Amino acid sequence: MAEGSNINLLNKAFDIIELLVNERREMGVTEISRKLNLVKSGTFRILNTLKERGFIFQNPQNKAYGLGIKFYFVGAEVLSKLPLCTAAKRALDPLSEYFQENFYFAIPFLESKNEQNIIVVYTTHNSNVEKSFLNEGIIIPAHTMATGLCMLANMSDSELMTVKDCDLKKLTNKTIDNWKDLDKKIAHIQDKNVAISEGTYKDNLMDISVVVYDSMHYPIGAIGVYGDPIKIKGLRNDLLIRKMHVASAKISEAL
Repeated sequence: MAEGSNINLLNKAFDIIELLVNERREMGVTEISRKLNLVKSGTFRILNTLKERGFIFQNPQNKAYGLGIKFYFVGAEVLSKLPLCTAAKRALDPLSEYFQENFYFAIPFLESKNEQNIIVVYTTHNSNVEKSFLNEGIIIPAHTMATGLCMLANMSDSELMTVKDCDLKKLTNKTIDNWKDLDKKIAHIQDKNVAISEGTYKDNLMDISVVVYDSMHYPIGAIGVYGDPIKIKGLRNDLLIRKMHVASAKISEAL
């Protein structure tokens, strides 16, 4: 087979993978072929190859395809080697030990222009703290968590305008679902240099966050502490926020 044909097949395989990532659901071979304008027989052969390698699975009930478990292990290995995650671990693990709470680091998730999401790239793993749902790789609407609000608050006016066409999903009764109120929240965060949210992503969940900058002072993400509102409110917030700003600076220095 010619080199050009191999490259073409590889591009089609990546197109299929990216489609399944963006759709976040199982899809049949006919739908995949139609969305990517591919020949159905060729699409089936690529999917079958990916399935044999463990990167794709096929639901036996509806015959639809989804991303396989192998991507989880590949992603975990990549994350563990990223300088950003290494720096976050060194900065956040001591905070988790000191305050006995869960801390995490999130960055913007830029797969779609129609959504404003964040993705968690590191969470502390403290055996003395109750294990939480917030694991590496989880994607969250930015307006529902303090880390996401931090990122929105540190966007330039022009960057913020690019996401203002996005719908604001209402996940709980406390979720802000309109841009008028969200703009007020963002202005408050800009004034205080810290974001606090309670019950906006999940009921009975509170998080506090500060922004993280790169070496050029560009906001690249945010770190946060999260947990039961009663426990989070019981912390010395002045000390907590001060130490979080120090941790943020340590991550920036390591980049």
